[in-house]
Amino acid sequence: MVAELTRLWRRWAAHNRVRVTIIVGLVYVAFSRPHWSGLAAGAILIVAGQGVRFWGAGYLEKNVSMARGGPYRLVRHPLYVGSFLMGLGLAISVENAAWWTIGCLLLFVSFFLPAIHVEELRLQSIFGAEYQDLMVEVPALVPRLARPSSPPPKPLETPFSWARVVGNREVRSVVAMVTIVTLQAVKIVSA
Repeated sequence: MVAELTRLWRRWAAHNRVRVTIIVGLVYVAFSRPHWSGLAAGAILIVAGQGVRFWGAGYLEKNVSMARGGPYRLVRHPLYVGSFLMGLGLAISVENAAWWTIGCLLLFVSFFLPAIHVEELRLQSIFGAEYQDLMVEVPALVPRLARPSSPPPKPLETPFSWARVVGNREVRSVVAMVTIVTLQAVKIVSA
């Protein structure tokens, strides 16, 4: 029973993570109280997170080939790492940053980790043993500090492509972040 509920939650969370994130973003804009120093510090994390997302999206050919270049040499899910950094940047840019940071962590654990689980099952079904080997070689979200004692043979890497960044719809995350930061700046100015 618990295993089935967990499976259903993971599928629902994976399918609805973007919708939930939009709702959380609207709540954030409506109820947070930004300040200039926080917004400046948060913008650094937002830009870093967006950079990680661009870097990853430029190597990603969804369901066609396994991404092995760029950030995919360090972590299996750089787009989620980038999203987390962006969320953390928003959280620290406001009063009560600790509470917003806890909310960011809860959102990530409740929706993004289940999505990662579902995505990894899908990738294993598409790429089989090749993806299972990758799961052993490359950590999911946090890069290893030390290199493995015997590095695996270097797989073929796809080159970075701005067309892939656009094709993977990274423009949407830029528009969302610019909109949110602009609304936050307007709130500060009009206060």
